[in-house]
Amino acid sequence: MLDLLPSLGHLNPRLAAFLMTALLLGAAVPLALGWTKILPPEREPFSGSDQPSPASPRDPFALFLLLNVSLSLVAAIPRIADALHLDSLLGLLPAPWAEHFTMVSLIWLVFVPAFAAAYSAVRANPVRVHLILGGILVLALWFLSPTLLGSLSS
Repeated sequence: MLDLLPSLGHLNPRLAAFLMTALLLGAAVPLALGWTKILPPEREPFSGSDQPSPASPRDPFALFLLLNVSLSLVAAIPRIADALHLDSLLGLLPAPWAEHFTMVSLIWLVFVPAFAAAYSAVRANPVRVHLILGGILVLALWFLSPTLLGSLSS
């Protein structure tokens, strides 16, 4: 039988680079649009100064999830922790605490996108679609980036 899809361990490096770029951009676009949706709307150009600007509905928990999914996306960018020298911050903590902090933060950064997508699928909020798409794509980025980066290094 003709093998049309190569195993994930042996992807062409060009295809792996394309997929990694597509995942990064695909996850960043809905989150950026979600942040723009949160900004207050402007007044109409010819409205009087006595008229207040229209209010937009806000969900504080959805804002919290959007912030955490955005942080998860930044943390999922390859080699970003090395560039920010986060290891020096962990050096300030005792060794067992640093290990536990690393494990808890990794679990949190992978759990939050899935929770944000599930929360937005069930409950309506102003950034519902953005959290669903961004959460699913950030979660896919977390799960597929080791394989894609492995294919790029070969």
